[in-house]
Amino acid sequence: MSWDRPAMLAVALLPVLWALWLWPRSSRRLMLVLKALSLAAIALALAEPRMLVYESKVALAVLADTSASVSPAGLAGASGIATEAEAARGRHWMRLVPFARAARPADGSEREDRRWALRPAAGEGGRATNLETSVREAIALLPAGLVPRLAVISDGNENVGTAVRAVWQARQLGIPIDTYRAEGRPRPRLEVESVVMPSRVFAGERFPIDVVLRAPDSVASPVRAAVELSAEGKALGTSDLQLRSGSNAFRLYATVAAAGAVDLACVIRAGELGEARFEQALTLRQPKALLISAESVETDRPLTELLRANQFDVTRVNTAAPGPLDAYHLAVINNWDPGTIPAEAKQAFEDFVKQGGGLLWVGGDRNLYEEKNAPEDPLERLLPARLAPPRSPEGTAVVLIIDKSSSMEGKKMELARLAAAGVIENLRPIDMIGVLIFDNTHEWTVPIRRAQDRALLKRLVAGIAADGGTQIAPALAEAYQRIAPVNATYKHIVLLTDGISEEGDSLQVARDASDNRVTISTVGLGQDVNRAYLEKIASFANGKAYLLNDPTALEQILLRDVMEHTGSTTVERPVQPAVVREAEVLAGVGVEAAPPLLGYVRFIAKPSAETLLNIEARDPLLVRWQYGLGRAAVFASDAKGRWATNWLRWQGFDRFWANLARDLLPRSEAAGATVEYNAANDELIADYRLPPGAPEPATLPDVFVFGPGGFQRAATPQKAGSRHYQVRMPMGGRQGLFRLRPLEESRAFPEIGLYRQEPEMSDYGTNEFLLRQIAASTGGRFEPRPRDLFEAGGRSVPATMDLWPAFLVLAILLNLAELLWRKGPGLMEAVRGSGGR
Repeated sequence: MSWDRPAMLAVALLPVLWALWLWPRSSRRLMLVLKALSLAAIALALAEPRMLVYESKVALAVLADTSASVSPAGLAGASGIATEAEAARGRHWMRLVPFARAARPADGSEREDRRWALRPAAGEGGRATNLETSVREAIALLPAGLVPRLAVISDGNENVGTAVRAVWQARQLGIPIDTYRAEGRPRPRLEVESVVMPSRVFAGERFPIDVVLRAPDSVASPVRAAVELSAEGKALGTSDLQLRSGSNAFRLYATVAAAGAVDLACVIRAGELGEARFEQALTLRQPKALLISAESVETDRPLTELLRANQFDVTRVNTAAPGPLDAYHLAVINNWDPGTIPAEAKQAFEDFVKQGGGLLWVGGDRNLYEEKNAPEDPLERLLPARLAPPRSPEGTAVVLIIDKSSSMEGKKMELARLAAAGVIENLRPIDMIGVLIFDNTHEWTVPIRRAQDRALLKRLVAGIAADGGTQIAPALAEAYQRIAPVNATYKHIVLLTDGISEEGDSLQVARDASDNRVTISTVGLGQDVNRAYLEKIASFANGKAYLLNDPTALEQILLRDVMEHTGSTTVERPVQPAVVREAEVLAGVGVEAAPPLLGYVRFIAKPSAETLLNIEARDPLLVRWQYGLGRAAVFASDAKGRWATNWLRWQGFDRFWANLARDLLPRSEAAGATVEYNAANDELIADYRLPPGAPEPATLPDVFVFGPGGFQRAATPQKAGSRHYQVRMPMGGRQGLFRLRPLEESRAFPEIGLYRQEPEMSDYGTNEFLLRQIAASTGGRFEPRPRDLFEAGGRSVPATMDLWPAFLVLAILLNLAELLWRKGPGLMEAVRGSGGR
């Protein structure tokens, strides 16, 4: 026995001395003794006495293997052993410790109705078996003062660490380890001969996986197999197939929404034939689209929202010169007039597609045809179709009404003559032109006639001189009356003035013109025009109103307006799309059931282009082709609420545009980024090769390498050759998925991944020899009955027992006895007295 506070023993003598001093004079000596002993017992309790004892109570940690190499039957068996052991625990201590790559706490979801139902360890943690660290962690869990024991339920297929070190530690500590076999996965009779799949795809893209699987020659009839695909441990889908003897080739499809490098796994289960599996690294990039649109943000909303819903990172601009395109995978040009795109932007679009980018041209009412006798520009070269000229042989008719009042004298008149000459120059010989000048009266400088002798027409226009007042209404009425009966596809009037005039019957003339398919545009020069009046005329006659403070822009505005209203090749009536050629881009869209479009732009497909959809068996609607390393397509209708009003409500609208956008994404990488494992040096080697024409980076980005087990390191690419950079990283024997991610991703330094197959995935059966060795080396048993796990085996461990609670209880009992002896007689008399009454 030992005392934590021996000084309190002296205090325990004081009650004894006190009793001896009162003994001669006390008449109640028994009560004195009881009181003294009670006080002494309290003092002894405060001295905290302890006594050495030997404890045979067992502390048991049960390690259950939940790695991927353990079969479902093995997990069920381990759950049964743990449940039986827990039922036989009694006064002993027990803890269940599931383990795979490392030990983990048992999850509450793995317990059902007082029974254990262990589940496989998920993800990367389940793709390894580490007996060494798991045994060590279990030893650390055992409480002191109890007889320690361990039980290991495993298939024995360790592939990380070595159990020898853990066994040596357990033996040194005198901890026996009992072992049980957990049934491992049976060795399959199937063999994966080859897997072909892209190493890099876009997030949300449907990509193919070609597999060749060999089944035993003994298979007499087709065997049903279930195929399960997963990425990062999350199921992507399942499918069934029939396996025959020998080689079986089949194609799977998968879609992964995440971005970055992921681990793609496939498991093929075929009943008695077992299972086959493979895993590979797959790098997913988020597709980046540049939307160049002449429409408003609200008009573009359906297109931008469906692209974003399909994992596209969309940047929208309202300029035809968007700057560098290197950061994008797809450019979408929506309802833009090709004539207004600068030459350098057209060249940039061509270079972008040649180097692997995609370009989609979406039609609309702003697509204007221009007659020109010049070679194709870069934009025209890269598109698989060109705008068609107006089909009608009658051509178009244009009347220019030019204000020649005295206020137009000087620069205004000079620019008006140049603008009229520019219009004449751009008309075709079959088109008709008329020039009507007015002041207080009006006269025809050029009566309506064919634009065949352009030189003569321009000389007549050059003779216009400024003089007089401003009377618009009579001149407008004259122009309308003369152009109305002309036989032409388009009839257009342009009114040019810098002054104010009485309205007269101008507005009624504009209404009549609209009713007879004659359009009228107005151009006001300077601040002195009646703006509201000119806008009304243009609005009533379906034209446009232009107000110019700077007359230098007159020539360009006038020419553009005439071309828009007479050179358009648009067809505005309900038309039904038809499939010309079946293609993957149309899969699942259901174009056959699509509602009619309300208009389109006439294009002519180039000879080597592929027409997928057309209209009325003559005009192409969807055309595509390969151009350099990239792809380009033309959709002749629009994607807004004008011609595609019915399509916006059609259930195939989103699928059609998403498929089309994805079809144009790069299939060839201009830059080469690869990663491989060098077994000789146990290192990872990543190669980055810059695309042609790309400048050498001024500073190289740090590349971070992330791997299993929390592996994380950074490295700076080193120059390995001309336009070639390399990263080398020691791997330390690690297996699993490695991600290489630059601090800032670019087309030259994209994120890439490498997967090294873990041995766990190719471990089969049970290593019974190792399990028996562990038990024999530590004094344990191989597969004892679960209830025998708590047998101490004659062992005990020294432990201390606190005695102060016993002395405290003794003091209480002595105190109660003294109290009863002293108060007992009085209580009895009181009870008898109450009974007599």
